Amino acid sequence: MPSGMELFPASDLSQWELIKTVINECDYYVVIVGGRYGSVHKSTGLSFTEMEYDYATAQGVPVLGFIRKDLKKVASEFVETDPVARAKLEAFREKVMSRTCRQFDEPVELGMMVMKSLMNEMRTNPRIGWVRANQARGKEDIEREQALMDEVTAKDKAIKKLERQVRDRSVPLQGIDRGDLAQGSDVYRLTATFQDRNKRLVSTEIPLSWDEIFSVIAPAMYGYILRKGAPGYNKLVGSYSFEGGLIEYVRTRIVDQCGTRQINILPHQIDDILIQFRQLGLMAMVEKTKEDDGEDFRGYSLTSAGEEYLTRLKVKVKGVPLEEATELIG
Repeated sequence: MPSGMELFPASDLSQWELIKTVINECDYYVVIVGGRYGSVHKSTGLSFTEMEYDYATAQGVPVLGFIRKDLKKVASEFVETDPVARAKLEAFREKVMSRTCRQFDEPVELGMMVMKSLMNEMRTNPRIGWVRANQARGKEDIEREQALMDEVTAKDKAIKKLERQVRDRSVPLQGIDRGDLAQGSDVYRLTATFQDRNKRLVSTEIPLSWDEIFSVIAPAMYGYILRKGAPGYNKLVGSYSFEGGLIEYVRTRIVDQCGTRQINILPHQIDDILIQFRQLGLMAMVEKTKEDDGEDFRGYSLTSAGEEYLTRLKVKVKGVPLEEATELIG
């Protein structure tokens, strides 16, 4: 929406204040310098055009300058004849040409030159622009837009969290079905290390069924479990909360060898066990953030299938042997 200086009479300073207000609201300032210097302000001695130019540049308004190249081709009636005015015009032309500007020979070039320059400036240096009042955004529109943006951000976080949950469950293995995996009564040989009576480090293998292992460690996994960092070690080195129960269960198998001495289970075997139960669909990686409950963690938890399987292993049916009870419940 153009706002030309010809719309404002150059009479006194109050009009100049009005012109400054208009420039402040403009996105771009276009100055076209021909053969006349223009009306001079009585207080400054400068033309209103040059005052506008100086004010626009001082306010950081993008300026597009266009200069008539050869004033000799301009009709004499449109060229300054007064020496003082001509000197001021030349100084103003030099000022405009000291910045990026375009020069034209004939008026017919000017229209296309201004249009191209404006389009390029709007593309490379976009400004606020002007919209009709019935298209402008009100406070309610801005608040509604912000609420929608917040909702989109929250949903993006939820989607990413669900994607991680899906990723953290069992991994499809080419050519291997879940029924092919070791489970139930199949045996896993757990290695325990401890010092014998002569304080020599020894190790022994304890055969445990997968059901035995699951029934020992799973009760401690309701909710979630994390690997706790061991004092003096890297945060990635430590133990899970269920390991104490598993160690004591192992102790019952080798109590004649280890007595009450400390027993250790190889950390990689603990990881093997968790991965196996994860692949069986009995456990899954879980993740929570501070936004959920004020705490960040990533660890293991029982799946709904894992909780049901643990219940089948643990529940007692009155008056029925364990084997038969398992068949009844199953």
